[in-house]
Amino acid sequence: MPYQTSLTGDSTTRSISTAPGYTLEAPGVQCTVTEVEKETKTTRGGGADDPLHEKLIPSLDSNEVLLMNQFEIEITGISSTPTGGQTRGGGTSGEATGEMVLNTPKTHPEMACAIMHIDEEGECHWIFPKEETDEKFSFVLPKENTPTDALPVKTVRGAVTMGIRRIVKVFGWLLDPIVGAAALAGVKKWEEKHRPYQLKSVSINGEGQEVDWQSLEGKPTLLLLHGTFSTWESAFDGLFKDPLYKNIYEQYEGRILAFNHPSLHHSPAENIQKLFEMIPDGVNLEVDILTHSRGGLVGRELIERYEDYDTSGVNIKVGKAILVASPNRGTILTDKDNWVKLIDSYTNIITTLPDNVGTIILEGVVTLVKVIGGGALKGLPGLQAMLPDGDHLKRLNNTDKVETVYYAIGADYVPNDEKVLARYGKRILMKALSKLFGEDCDMVVPTDGSFSTGKDNGGFPIPKERQKLFMLEQDVNHCTYFTHSIVNKKIVSWLVPKSPIA
Repeated sequence: MPYQTSLTGDSTTRSISTAPGYTLEAPGVQCTVTEVEKETKTTRGGGADDPLHEKLIPSLDSNEVLLMNQFEIEITGISSTPTGGQTRGGGTSGEATGEMVLNTPKTHPEMACAIMHIDEEGECHWIFPKEETDEKFSFVLPKENTPTDALPVKTVRGAVTMGIRRIVKVFGWLLDPIVGAAALAGVKKWEEKHRPYQLKSVSINGEGQEVDWQSLEGKPTLLLLHGTFSTWESAFDGLFKDPLYKNIYEQYEGRILAFNHPSLHHSPAENIQKLFEMIPDGVNLEVDILTHSRGGLVGRELIERYEDYDTSGVNIKVGKAILVASPNRGTILTDKDNWVKLIDSYTNIITTLPDNVGTIILEGVVTLVKVIGGGALKGLPGLQAMLPDGDHLKRLNNTDKVETVYYAIGADYVPNDEKVLARYGKRILMKALSKLFGEDCDMVVPTDGSFSTGKDNGGFPIPKERQKLFMLEQDVNHCTYFTHSIVNKKIVSWLVPKSPIA
């Protein structure tokens, strides 16, 4: 029988677990808290779903993070004032805030902790401790995730009654080595193990194989470049599974390369230098490029700053480049002050992706969670490259014109219009992102930045006929471009101009 605790709306702090140190204070909130076994996917219906459980477990393992505990909180009522009891300071109860303070034990001096909060609509948020002592961590579960209009309600003697279920997962890890000045070294160690450099040939089934360099010499080849937290296997998984991929494979007669590169501890410039080092001396390549997200900056490094690199006798000529959701003007989410919104965005938009794809991205997200949770808000070169006013983009967006023909795809998934957001019933995070960006975006990259640098440089401006914008009603967001046939069809039309769908 699972351990259950009922809270009546007073300010008393109550134990919610069979394990010591897990307590909850919820003034003005009537609720039932159920401790759920860590192996269980917490879905009891009638409230929050838990779409990430299967993706989380391997993501945690690769980061040496433990799922310490998890709870389901069923909110049955919210009162305007607590029903009595004492506050944490020992005084009388004051005005109810609707906020719940969750305390979790600190079981090791070098332990860090974070929680994932899944609200009644299934929206996920990472929350970090508001307070920390030698014995515990204290988290505030946000009031705004308890909307009184979220579900049918009725008022009984001044209390709002409802049936809202939330899920709270508690994670813990040891700070060493991802803490303080060693944060970059820790991320480097993780990426070298889990995101090592690889250059593979891609089969008709989307599988990686060793590259036959002689077969590529002087013949059209397609190069795939993935984005932040990702790998080519996960980034382009939807494309490989789409029957349309066969058109691309046949167009290039199987000559498709994919480049895996770390996206956190190395900059796009370092990624490209490593690419040259991985290609045998004397090889001449004629490539087209298909990129996603940060991979667009990696591709642009190759195209627009080619002369800056030690090519080691390798020659690469790029004919056309399709930039999908490329942060050409950067993304404000890579500012360290917005990293929590960055990981929230990625966490929420991978919930509908297949487990294997979502797990790969979530592994990178959890790595950044450790950096944030350890208080090591230092710059990471891979993210700094996407700062809107950062040195990397200033340099990249002042390059000379190039012969490569650019194409671009972007999405308006979070419009900067409250009326439009309300009409589509978008969630709290999307409203927060709309205010943060101050312009339309796809949940990670500003929509306009997918098509423009704001300058006449490199391969820009891109003519309108070589742009494709997907609107909100088409349900394309930053991580789902290649899962939509309408997106893949446009890519095929540009890569395979003589195909029936061109």
